[in-house]
Amino acid sequence: MKRHLQALCLGLLALLLACGVSVAKPVKIHGFVTAFNSPTSFDIEDYKITRDSTLVMEIEKEDDGGALATFKPEDIRVGTELEIKGNYDESTSELKASSIKVFLDDTRTIKRVALIEKVPTLQRSNAGWIGTVAADGQKVSIAETTVVSFRLNKSERKQVNKGAEETSPLLSTDQLTLNTFIHYEGVRQSDGSILAKKVEFQHAELADGEAKMWRELTPKIKATDFSNSKPGELRVEKTKYKLVPSKEAQDYITTLGESIVPTRQRDLPLDSNLRIPFRFFLVEDKSFNASCYPNGVVIVHSGIFDVAENEAQLAFVLSHEITHAIEKHVWREHEYHKNALMALRIGGAVGAAFGGQGISNMTTLIEAGVRNGYARSLENQADRVGLEWMLASGYDVREAPETWKAVAKKYGDHRTNFFWDNHDNNTMRRSYLMSEIRNNYADVDFSSLRKDTEEFHKVAGVVHDTTARKKKIKLKTAKQ
Repeated sequence: MKRHLQALCLGLLALLLACGVSVAKPVKIHGFVTAFNSPTSFDIEDYKITRDSTLVMEIEKEDDGGALATFKPEDIRVGTELEIKGNYDESTSELKASSIKVFLDDTRTIKRVALIEKVPTLQRSNAGWIGTVAADGQKVSIAETTVVSFRLNKSERKQVNKGAEETSPLLSTDQLTLNTFIHYEGVRQSDGSILAKKVEFQHAELADGEAKMWRELTPKIKATDFSNSKPGELRVEKTKYKLVPSKEAQDYITTLGESIVPTRQRDLPLDSNLRIPFRFFLVEDKSFNASCYPNGVVIVHSGIFDVAENEAQLAFVLSHEITHAIEKHVWREHEYHKNALMALRIGGAVGAAFGGQGISNMTTLIEAGVRNGYARSLENQADRVGLEWMLASGYDVREAPETWKAVAKKYGDHRTNFFWDNHDNNTMRRSYLMSEIRNNYADVDFSSLRKDTEEFHKVAGVVHDTTARKKKIKLKTAKQ
């Protein structure tokens, strides 16, 4: 009886589909609003969301369980982060929401650190400073009420007399150079900019610990035999990579990568310890992945050429990785809440020593949460700033979210275990980039930007031929 009922249901479903009747299926998506029509109609990437006006939205909670802030449906805008459950009609792309959870990271107070992109032209008034700072891939607005200060870095503190103030009010914009970090705290405005409550400038420096990290990550290279297509070897600390045995492909990756490194870096004196000696390597690996070490060693997997559809998409991958090094992400994550994390580890060790293994496990989970949350914020920053460097190099930034569409086409729209692992899924990454582009690049003339070159496809063919040749040699060896 059960079997007959199942067959009947399947038959009815087939009949409905044959008659053109759409069947909605339950889905859950997490992403950023990319288009806003009304509080009851908006888009997240390709999903057209409809919301009944009576549906009450859930607001994320603080760690202590308290409500973060009030949020009305009218507050939804491009860039609002939402998790939506509902029934999705594939034929119309309409998702009728049955529940909506709002994440307020972009509406509550924002605290971030980034290099300034241009020397700001701030004006001094009787009450304070007024102006805008281009940083973090967006605009940070400074009003008379903004507390603006300048903080000495470690090397500068060593050069001043003991007892001198480490932090003081900003006296002049002459104190600011392109190699200056801005520590800002503020609230996002309806136009996407950040109205700063507090801004602190600090010159960048290469800390002793960071310099040691650079040295430990110095690459060791075994030369490639290009004439015999024999791959060389790259070793960074304990990780080994096989280099793609094509001089043409290696030169292409190097030339493209160097063209994306921002002028601010290329113009630094050769003996400056802030100059990052970027080096680009194409390695044999079928996964869609890329990574950048803090000393500028950029690793590009050959599998990227199986996914990226044009040069602009590859340029975005490289600009994202270059940003990690320029913004000192590895070092900043290393330093982030170092004392608090150390206290957690000590507490966990003490708990385990006295039989409290549950306490030890809990502190490990808390630490992972702190790390992962901060790592995700750095990945978002690499996306935002990466778009800036991509645009400055003449590439169409609209191809950045298309990169994730290409990934979804190849691997499916699920959480990946490779490439920007701290991001949740392809829909989330596409929608985040789309919202950033619509908020910050509305006045860009995209017609003057490039998407593709013949050289990209030529090199892609070389990489594919090299991979096929390698497989052929392996099969021949196995038969012998």
